Amino acid sequence: MRLLDTILEWPFALSWWLCAASLLPLALTGLPAARAQDLASMSAGQKQGNGTQNGPPEAGKNPASEKNQTGPPAVNPGRPTITDPASLTAPGWLESEFGAQKDLDRDRNLGTPLLLKLTSGNNRLEYRLATDGYVHLGSGTNGFGDTYAALHYLFAPQEKAGYDLAGRITLKIPTASASLGTGKFDYNLLFLASRDFAHAKSGDVTLHGDFNVGIGSLSRQGFPGRDTQTLLSASFTFPIKGGRWQYTNELVYQSPIYGQRGEVTTMHGFSYALHPYDVYDFALQWQLHGDGANFQILFGRTFFFGRLF
Repeated sequence: MRLLDTILEWPFALSWWLCAASLLPLALTGLPAARAQDLASMSAGQKQGNGTQNGPPEAGKNPASEKNQTGPPAVNPGRPTITDPASLTAPGWLESEFGAQKDLDRDRNLGTPLLLKLTSGNNRLEYRLATDGYVHLGSGTNGFGDTYAALHYLFAPQEKAGYDLAGRITLKIPTASASLGTGKFDYNLLFLASRDFAHAKSGDVTLHGDFNVGIGSLSRQGFPGRDTQTLLSASFTFPIKGGRWQYTNELVYQSPIYGQRGEVTTMHGFSYALHPYDVYDFALQWQLHGDGANFQILFGRTFFFGRLF
């Protein structure tokens, strides 16, 4: 039994060490303080969604340089992590995140989430509409998943509060068939904080952090009753020299719900900015504890459909 506990616990410990190691540049460079339906699917399903993006992009989430830029502004990707940035997209621009995710073991599920984001002219409120897209389960069941509508409000930008601080309320609309979804509405409240950390001497952003705390009221598939689930997550992003590539890691905890144990996952991924307004990503998610697939691969793209106002 002790051997089994060791086998189960070492990946969890290793992931914490990886996240701790990712913070090492803070000490070395002297940075100043400058899935029943689960809660992650409501948070990540919306994006799969750093200050606001009407000025220069934050290096943590928008790696390509905007010098002498004459095209669209930089996008504000939330992909590929479950953890979302608190900041908003460029006002008036319809931004999209589209991708695919595939479980590599156990159920072999496939999903194709799509998210649309539009920020108001006052640079405070972001409207979000998302869908699970086409879903194919390992059992052979397939179809289109649920839909998510959300309002994301920026309470304060980093320039004023030290962090970008925001809140989001999400409504899951049961558009999936009974074989894919619960057929009932779900609700989620999420608090988000983000920060760019800059080098003390150069002022260059060398680390970006996103932090989410959420609570959801979730319906059960095929059973009466509802569950309350909490979400805790953090991700850290490092620009890679040259400005186009970035490395991201993440740690996520979701509390247990009816029929499912609590979940702990970690993710490691890269993004590449073909342009500031066109970013591609790929990542591997590793479940450290829980009942889902041990490994999941994700890839996608964040881009603009166009300017609406």
